[in-house]
Parts: sequence; structure tokens; C-alpha cells
Amino acid sequence: MRPLKFLKVMLIAGTLAASSAAITATGVLAYGHADGPIAQIEFSGNCNNPDFGFCQQVGLGGIWLWIEIDGGAGATSGDADIAGSSCGHVRGVGGGAFSIRGEFEWWWSATPEGEDVTFGTYSGADGYYNVGLPGVVLSFPVTTGHYSFHPAPAVAIELQVAPSGPAT
Repeated sequence: MRPLKFLKVMLIAGTLAASSAAITATGVLAYGHADGPIAQIEFSGNCNNPDFGFCQQVGLGGIWLWIEIDGGAGATSGDADIAGSSCGHVRGVGGGAFSIRGEFEWWWSATPEGEDVTFGTYSGADGYYNVGLPGVVLSFPVTTGHYSFHPAPAVAIELQVAPSGPAT
């Protein structure tokens, strides 16, 4: 695992926090009722080890996202409803958190077209959901499951992909 790739994913927190202030969103739509959900994704990235070089570069903190992939059965693109937050802190000084909300585009591809958030732990057999965010594209596995990456103590990437089930 290359540190630069890990850096890009953790820098997403800053990008999302900055862009969320400029995005006007109507909120997450009906949580799977009106917009034909395909999958739900929960993603968290945390860098809280001040002795780990990467955390020294990007700062201490983390990001949490809930993503609903919309479009109905068989869709290969659509909207992704996103809600979450990012936080950062400086030891001995303090910190803060930022809300992340909005609707962004997603599309399916056979290979990652953005940052592979599984860090190579997914074989890619079923393809990827690529979610376009301001300044970055995140590529999530289509296959239902849990993906985890822990390069050092207090540094973790956790990802859960679950089917949404039928719309009601």
C-alpha cells in the first residue's frame, strides 16, 4: 500500500468539508423509499496516531459517510445521496467537525475510476460504484461485504456495502 494513495483518501475529508459549505442540498431523499435505492455504503476513515507519519502530514481526525446509491435495479448510473461528517483536531489546541450532505453523481465501472477505498482488498469481480465528489472520485466495491484497512494503531479505514432491498 503506497502512502500517497492512502493520503489521497484521507484528504477527501478536507475536500468534502470545504465543499459542503457551498452545496445546497434538499437533504437525503426518503432513505430508500422514493428514489429506487440499489445499495447503501458506510465509510469511515480515521487518522488519530500522532506518531504515524501520514497523520502528521494530513492532521489528526477522520471522516464518516453514509451513501445511498440510487437508480433502481439494473441501473449503471444515477444519484448518490450522502450524509456524514468530518472532523479534525490539533493536540493541545482543539478542533471541530463539519457536516457533509448532498446529492452527487455515481456510475458503475469494471475497474476503479477514482480512489479505490478498499486499498486493494477487493478483487473487483462485480465492478465499482464510482461516486463523484468535488475534487475527487471515490470507487466503492459493488459486492456486499465489509472491507477493512489498518496500517498502524489508531489509523483505520472501514467500509460496509449493503443492498438496500426493494423500494417501498
